[in-house]
Amino acid sequence: MKKQIINRLLELETRHNIRVLYACESGSRAWGFASPNSDWDVRFIYIHEQDWYLSIDKRKDMMDFAIDENELDLTGWELQKTLRLFSGSNASPYEWLQSPVVYHEISNFRERLWNLRTYFRPRSSAFHYLGLAKSSAKKGLKDGMMDIKKYFYVLRPLLAAQWICNKQTVPPMEFGPLLAQLVKDKELHAAIIELTRKKTEANEGDLTDKVPIIEDYIDSQIKTCAIKAKELLSEPRSNESLNQLFRDLLRENSRKKG
Repeated sequence: MKKQIINRLLELETRHNIRVLYACESGSRAWGFASPNSDWDVRFIYIHEQDWYLSIDKRKDMMDFAIDENELDLTGWELQKTLRLFSGSNASPYEWLQSPVVYHEISNFRERLWNLRTYFRPRSSAFHYLGLAKSSAKKGLKDGMMDIKKYFYVLRPLLAAQWICNKQTVPPMEFGPLLAQLVKDKELHAAIIELTRKKTEANEGDLTDKVPIIEDYIDSQIKTCAIKAKELLSEPRSNESLNQLFRDLLRENSRKKG
């Protein structure tokens, strides 16, 4: 599958006259709780040639493709869009840069952008993850049972919000390091480990009974994090460092094309 993904990226480069700077896995296969039939959620960041940016026309800044017969979910963001969202502490690029599954990278892109993670804003990021947790908790309920997949779409962002509230740093992308926050609560930790085992053996859409100790944790932690998040910092910064990275990458890409 990795070879198919890389070939697809090469095709996109040729067809759209772009250069892919970075491509990674972003879904459950990267988070650490994939099901046997999980999709391949590939996300990539790309750059155009310099003339593309020297235009007054408003242009599309992303590529989004329907899931194909190989269960490949492929989405790409143009570099300027990525850097703007990174500046605003959008969670996606911060997660992508931590992915354990990297399909493609040039120009040492991941390290160069990750070194600018001081743009991370704890307050807005914590509320973002809390919003995801609350939304998934509602969507996952079906006739009193819980979609196993949605259970983790509640737990992972909630653990990320907890991480931010307590550490005020970028939370890990992978579920294991996030779950380690609960290791001292042996009963809760064991219940989530068991649920993880069930998730990795279940198919998409499978349901499970609610787990009382996990439900209690979700309810209490959403309330606790909502209070703590209000006290976190959310100070904007000058975009000059990101602007400089954009200019550098644009020049480097122009030289390679030449």
